Amino acid sequence: MDVDKIIKKYKLDKEIIEIRRHIHQNPELSEMENETAEYICKKLDEWNIEYIKGVADTGVVATVRGDQPGNVVALRGDMDALPIDEETNVDFASINKGIMHACGHDSHVSILLITARIMNLLKDELKGNVKFFFQPAEETIGGAARMIKDGCMENPKVDYVLGLHVDPAYDTGIVGIRYGKMYAASDMIDLNIRGKSAHGAHPNEGIDTIAVAANIINTVQTVISRNVSPLNSAVCTFGMIKGGTIRNQIADNTRLEGIIRTLDQDTRLSVREKIRTICENIGKAMGAQIEFNVTESYSPLINNDEVTRVAEKNAKHLVGEKGVVLEEYPDLSCEDFSYFAMNKPACYFHLGCHNPQNGARVDLHHPQFTIDENCMMLGVKLQVENVISLLNKGA
Repeated sequence: MDVDKIIKKYKLDKEIIEIRRHIHQNPELSEMENETAEYICKKLDEWNIEYIKGVADTGVVATVRGDQPGNVVALRGDMDALPIDEETNVDFASINKGIMHACGHDSHVSILLITARIMNLLKDELKGNVKFFFQPAEETIGGAARMIKDGCMENPKVDYVLGLHVDPAYDTGIVGIRYGKMYAASDMIDLNIRGKSAHGAHPNEGIDTIAVAANIINTVQTVISRNVSPLNSAVCTFGMIKGGTIRNQIADNTRLEGIIRTLDQDTRLSVREKIRTICENIGKAMGAQIEFNVTESYSPLINNDEVTRVAEKNAKHLVGEKGVVLEEYPDLSCEDFSYFAMNKPACYFHLGCHNPQNGARVDLHHPQFTIDENCMMLGVKLQVENVISLLNKGA
């Protein structure tokens, strides 16, 4: 197997750029990725790769079946864009006003498509099957969980899952690998405090919900500082508070909206319940009624050591020891690849996408975000090697 010869023969280095620019120019928001899915299916038809569309509404699952029995490896690429006005001034900038691929999902789809094409060209040599998850709604409702519910991990049953994300924190040619806890779980909390109104000059006649909220906001932070190990991490942020109508009146109702981020399931449940208890007890002590609601979002993303070792070894083979960064700390943002990682042994890694010659680094979710397109073929080569390694594992 010589992937470089395949890339050269079929001019895949040019094709991946064409694909990425088409998708970038035609971004679609979460749950609306219909044209993106049609474009993906058109390419799969062109290459004679089998697929099922309509998975989690707009998702696509493609399968390349090897000629020999073996493991089943799945790769995921997310498809959705963000509600952002693009400010890059590139020739292929978004033509859909207010929508932009500011998180690099256009490159993820492109890497996945070209990886699928290469695996299909190599199917006579494959021991096992490879599945490709073109996933909707990563940015909003968790398309990964919905794809799993729709059966993407079955028929054939998946053994391992791989995913990647372009990362402007690293230059092109750098791969970021992390063992274990990588991204946080997130739980949204909504708190409604009911008290009793009174004139501001007679606070003793009311129950001040703003004072209750202030106590809750301060006390909740002790959960992080005193109930979570300093060797672990968690954060609770209240990003919205709304209470009262006039400066000289005791507010009888105050609402808080916040989010809890934790790095494993045990800490997640423990922190959530401790915060609930604090809120309810402070309310009781101060005479207020508390409504506390939690809405679960994404789960913690925890990489499997076995699969991560494979990714690290292959990355070092492709870019050398110095090209691989073993990331020391997890990220307390979240990523819905976590649902795949909870389901089967998985590895999610970062692919450097910044070119210093293109100017200052611009972070993800920024209207001027762009990638060095040279990073994509490295992503393809790495995923091809990862797939081959995992297909042959135990064979």
